[in-house]
Amino acid sequence: MRTNERVSLPGNDNGWERGDFAAPCPHQEHSGTVARLDAVRHGQSTANAAFAAGATLESDDMAIALTELGERQAVAVGQWLAGLDQPPELVLCSPYLRARQTWQLAEQELRAAHRNPPCFGIDQRLFDRYRGSFAHLSPLVVRARFPEEAAKEADDPLGYRPPGGESFEDVAARLRGVVASLAAEHRHRRVLIVAHDAVVLFLRQILEQLTATQVLAITEDGLVGNGSITSWQRTPDGYRLVGYDQRAHLPRP
Repeated sequence: MRTNERVSLPGNDNGWERGDFAAPCPHQEHSGTVARLDAVRHGQSTANAAFAAGATLESDDMAIALTELGERQAVAVGQWLAGLDQPPELVLCSPYLRARQTWQLAEQELRAAHRNPPCFGIDQRLFDRYRGSFAHLSPLVVRARFPEEAAKEADDPLGYRPPGGESFEDVAARLRGVVASLAAEHRHRRVLIVAHDAVVLFLRQILEQLTATQVLAITEDGLVGNGSITSWQRTPDGYRLVGYDQRAHLPRP
């Protein structure tokens, strides 16, 4: 497959600009933009648990659900949000089931704490990296069954596309649209994104203007954990990272 070939991806459209909101927004427009951005990786999914055990999960990637641990992690995220002096005013969520379930459980904790729930929208650009023919296979299985493809990815970890899938550079390209939308956001000063590990990583690249070498250095320690929180604060020069892969709020496995 040529690296510049276009592929058909799930949910590949303009997300929340289409008005995918649960209710009309009560917030008034202001002259500023998003001052605080938090990103949460969904709780542990059945695929995460299977891959950790070296197994394969044959399922539609968009329909993979949370495990019991993943549900508890989502509840913990909600409790963390409920304890903030200023919880998010807007939540943008991946269309994938595991992300939507994470937010639903977190929102229940906000409501239980008598905090006003934020505006909520599904952004179709926040889906996980689409791995095409390898969508249901763990990296370990791919290396064992398709060594030539694994070698291609090792040679070009950010630009490689699995058969029928997308590269990490493709993920970054669609996330630039999300960041552009946030730059034009004048109703909500605090925004929460609920999505996937690849989304968090490439939000870092875009918001912090990291090089490919810097991105790969981050991945050497692994990607963000399930239910973890990554946060940025707006400064005159752009966004500054204030916390990465924070897990102190999470329950023990």
